[in-house]
Amino acid sequence: MSNTNDPLDILSEDFAEFALDEVEEFEDLADRTHALITANGQTFRAEVLGFGSSYKGEDAEHSHVPGTPPVGPCPSCRWADVAILALTDEEAKGTYVLALMGKTLVSGEKHRLKLAFSADPMQVFRNLFVPSRGPRSGPADKKIPIPNAVAFRRAAKVDQKLNTVLQDHQGVVPDPEPEASYLDF
Repeated sequence: MSNTNDPLDILSEDFAEFALDEVEEFEDLADRTHALITANGQTFRAEVLGFGSSYKGEDAEHSHVPGTPPVGPCPSCRWADVAILALTDEEAKGTYVLALMGKTLVSGEKHRLKLAFSADPMQVFRNLFVPSRGPRSGPADKKIPIPNAVAFRRAAKVDQKLNTVLQDHQGVVPDPEPEASYLDF
């Protein structure tokens, strides 16, 4: 990782490693790092509340011939990272940042980033939903993908307001690991 005074680019591998370390190593929010982060030309200080990813790893199987670009979805070439942060600067305390990141290793493609800043934990929850895909889904069908759910469940473990929202909407937030430590609050 770069100098601790340098901002972490939220789309970088360094940020993903940092965020995952924070949620896996520090169960107490007081132990989390207040990091300088840059995203979409903005720089802010925040701590990671939750992080989730669909990244399969460098040695994962691909759904296309090696050395050729994917024709359709390939979970080893394209994946989603999701971070839920809390701003820590005095004037912005109480503000959540939801970062939805579309990552790619495909030549010519760029990472995508959607940021949402809100003091409302319910708005963070609403922004987790994405349109469903498939032959039976209609325009009103939405779901919470697993990386989004993992990030939210981890964040709810250390943030009481997010935990209240999770408890009120437990049935619509997927739980890929029902016995996982992020459930103990």
